[in-house]
Amino acid sequence: MIRCTYLHRELMLRLDARRITEKFYLLKEKGMFSWKAYKKHKENIQKSFDTLRHAVARYKDRRIKAGYFYMCKNRNFHLVFVMSPLYIMPRKDALKKIRRILQKREAYNSTTKETTLGINVSNSIRCRVPIAIQVWLLYLFVIVVACSIIFL
Repeated sequence: MIRCTYLHRELMLRLDARRITEKFYLLKEKGMFSWKAYKKHKENIQKSFDTLRHAVARYKDRRIKAGYFYMCKNRNFHLVFVMSPLYIMPRKDALKKIRRILQKREAYNSTTKETTLGINVSNSIRCRVPIAIQVWLLYLFVIVVACSIIFL
């Protein structure tokens, strides 16, 4: 009997999710949103999709915390490739590489998120303000240069 691992379950769940999503979009193209049956069961369908997303996210979080495997999906077909340093190098070197990847990931996560009064503040939110100021200053500079060219 073959043992079903978390990785295998996540892989199968991802493939099933891709198939279900593809069928949903095919039915959407056929005008499913106007069907009476869809309107009647719309909430249940959305709850099912949310449950599926939540299950995939739990498996992904567990896999990423362990750090041994990562998945690459094919955009055109229902294929997911499982990649790992364990497949391409000796075990000792692969484990060292995995530890380095996890350390870099931890260092990156600790620098990109700050906690302020119990609220997580993303690095992208802090970067938007300086970019907006830079755009505004650039716009102001262009106006000044244009006025100086026109009036001088």
